[in-house]
Amino acid sequence: MRFGKWWSWIVVLLLVGGCALPLGADKPALKQAQTPKPKAQPMMDLSVKPSELLKRGDAHAMALVGPGKYGDDRYDRVKVEKELNKIPSNASPEEIYDKLIALLANDYRPYVKKYDNFKAYIETKTTPMPKEAKLAALPEGKRMNVVILLDDSSSMAGKVPGGVKLDLAKKAVKEFAAKFPEGANVSLRVYGHKGTNQPKDKALSCQRSEVIYSSSRYEGGRMQQALNRLKPGGWTPLAKAIQDAQRDLASRGGKGATNIVYVVSDGVETCGGDPVAAAQALHASNIQAVVNIIGFDVDDAGQRALKAVSDAGGGTFATVDNQTELEEAFDAEYNRLYDEWSRWGNENYDKVSKEGNRKYDELCKIANEFYDLKDQEINRLWDAKNYLDSKRGFNPDVGDMIIQRDLTLGKYILDTSDQLQDQVLKHQDEMQDAILEKQNKEQDRVLQKQSQ
Repeated sequence: MRFGKWWSWIVVLLLVGGCALPLGADKPALKQAQTPKPKAQPMMDLSVKPSELLKRGDAHAMALVGPGKYGDDRYDRVKVEKELNKIPSNASPEEIYDKLIALLANDYRPYVKKYDNFKAYIETKTTPMPKEAKLAALPEGKRMNVVILLDDSSSMAGKVPGGVKLDLAKKAVKEFAAKFPEGANVSLRVYGHKGTNQPKDKALSCQRSEVIYSSSRYEGGRMQQALNRLKPGGWTPLAKAIQDAQRDLASRGGKGATNIVYVVSDGVETCGGDPVAAAQALHASNIQAVVNIIGFDVDDAGQRALKAVSDAGGGTFATVDNQTELEEAFDAEYNRLYDEWSRWGNENYDKVSKEGNRKYDELCKIANEFYDLKDQEINRLWDAKNYLDSKRGFNPDVGDMIIQRDLTLGKYILDTSDQLQDQVLKHQDEMQDAILEKQNKEQDRVLQKQSQ
């Protein structure tokens, strides 16, 4: 009566199918440590006999009964048969089954413990979100200081495709300032606005830069009023403007905050200052600001000079020649942030997938090892049952009980693994949905700000 093994093969096929990864999932190569063989332990004392647990169909309790005297790696056919010879000839199927379990039960407790203690929830932490996130408002406890330095020297009266340089710059600066998050301290400092480009006005022009707008809440009307007063003036004290920006940031408690300086200029320093040294000092200070420069209609020599300033300030340099390019230069800041959110979303989506697959595979490994151990035990039970039939001439048949044990334990292994795997996939989906929702939300905010 060996058809119990036939049932085992059916359940084995089901188990293999249940541990296939979901379509589209990356299955990482795992190097799992081999589970050590169970150590010899005495039979557990239970108030309920194994045959009664089988009758109840209590798979969890059944799996906690063990190890048997000759279970696991202590199996010895000769010694087992000597024990079988001691079974009374009038023993009932239940008594024979209890004796077989006491002799041959494998120790499933390590696997039951793994199931019971398995954390299906994916605990992977997401990577930090993109810096300088343009949210509707800054997160609580976060500070951001932005200083826009606008060149108002005489050269800004020149024309480029689209209009007068200063007019185009004022329009672009206003739109750019509107896109920073509520709570960010944004100020507009102008330089070169005093005097004329005549030698007699050089001292006056080179010694002045002035904050014409400052607020943590964007006020378009006040910003426009400040810009309306500007007219192309005199010389270009870029170094002084950067030094003054450093004092602005320091007065706002710039240490520990995100500090950014944007320079909009059409030319190089003309007041004898050293803007490279000024930018380097600002970037190296405890304020750790970055200096970004947008060169507006600048010749080759001017571009090289301004790029040296942005490099020293740890920032970026962009050159523009007309109205469209000027607007695109400011928009590039938002395009960069949009792309950073895409990278953040993709990176963390993949990170959660990898952890979910690892847990899924871990459950497959537990289930397969557990199932192999169960099959080993069932085969030994059949061998013992056949010995009693052929050598002892027993009439009572415990074959149905062995089949029931095989199916009950097999179903427990399959169902528990499937339930835990479903939880893993559910939590994986929830985390990935949350990541995509956050990514899409922040990208929508960037686009809204960009369209203002």
